[in-house]
Amino acid sequence: MSDGGELRGRRVLVVGGETPPGRALALALAEAGATVALATLTNSTAADFAVNSALNELWAMNREGLALVIDASDGEQLRVSVERAERELGRFDVVAVLRAESVAVEALGEALPGREIVLLPADSAAAECVRLVMEKL
Repeated sequence: MSDGGELRGRRVLVVGGETPPGRALALALAEAGATVALATLTNSTAADFAVNSALNELWAMNREGLALVIDASDGEQLRVSVERAERELGRFDVVAVLRAESVAVEALGEALPGREIVLLPADSAAAECVRLVMEKL
């Protein structure tokens, strides 16, 4: 893809990072140099395993990242987790949301005023997710 500098200094939150398109998006963004936080849609063992597995891949690329194992439909939990992530990683440039029907999008907007929030269609292929988010960066 790139030498890892195209998105250097950019920060992206991927909500739905445990899904195959979310994982592919996070890895593509990290490969291009972005710092990526991955938030889960559900607070489950399977989601925890998947998102931390993706985070390990980011670290293997020598990229900074963070995993947030949360129930993204819980607005307060989402808000608190996103605020913590920004304290640790810095201000997000873009928030990519997979399966928006499962996410408290209004709470996300309140927690991240002025940020670009990209709602990705539930049936999006990974390549389409990458294209849509890269357009906003």
